[in-house]
Amino acid sequence: MIAIRLHLGCLLLAVVLSTPLLAAEPAAPLKQLLEAAGGHRVLLVGEIHGTAEVPALVADLADALAAEAPLVVGLELPRDEQKRIDAFLDSAGTGDDRVALLAGKFWTRDYQDGRSSLAMLELLERLRQLRLRTQIEVLALDQVGAAVADGDARDRAMAEGLSAALEAQPEARALVLAGNFHTRLQKGAPWDQSHEFLGYRLSRFEPYAIEIMGVAGSAWICTGPETDSCKARDFPDSSLEPGIELGADVNERGHQGIWRLQRTSASPPAKFAVGERVE
Repeated sequence: MIAIRLHLGCLLLAVVLSTPLLAAEPAAPLKQLLEAAGGHRVLLVGEIHGTAEVPALVADLADALAAEAPLVVGLELPRDEQKRIDAFLDSAGTGDDRVALLAGKFWTRDYQDGRSSLAMLELLERLRQLRLRTQIEVLALDQVGAAVADGDARDRAMAEGLSAALEAQPEARALVLAGNFHTRLQKGAPWDQSHEFLGYRLSRFEPYAIEIMGVAGSAWICTGPETDSCKARDFPDSSLEPGIELGADVNERGHQGIWRLQRTSASPPAKFAVGERVE
């Protein structure tokens, strides 16, 4: 039987995460993004999985959006984790509550691709706190057991799940965090011109899509299907300048905007942060 024990570092993290959030004026780039997406019912955030910074920014976006209208937050997590997520969101966020959340197959699997990072756990904690004062729903959108290389059916399943939630809540807006291919608004992928991404399939909701990534730094990245291909990796040198570019038209990368952070840092799998032992 696998038991999860909290390290001292995780206990300190728990203290930080349990601190009540105070709404603050968004920083300049965040405010620009909120203004650009203001007339759109869905805001899609495309990321390179496995950074500490992007999920934290998504939490800030959720904080701002939920203050204005009911909010559905869609995450690229498997649907069979939904019950654990719901239970955690309804909990007091104690150490035992986090242990129960992390006991799911997704969080304990050998192949850790960045979606089950410590930063994603922190995002869920921020959303749990946000639910105490706003109307917010968190949806696990991905297919059960979906592999990184799964194709068109995976995007279709995610789009159907989010669409159903929005149709059931006509006044709600949606914020989605997913890999930056899934959030593309254009039809066609480099490997299949008929591929229809999540973003493309949500076109009737007039989504606004942005990529957020680092110009430098690192991320927890898998380069293949093997477990040992997943590790913290430094980004190659880049001549790109940090900053945010927002427009009304879809760019060559399939989004209306791109936000280049000065630096990102790899966020390790949450199970590594809390540790495991076999009894």
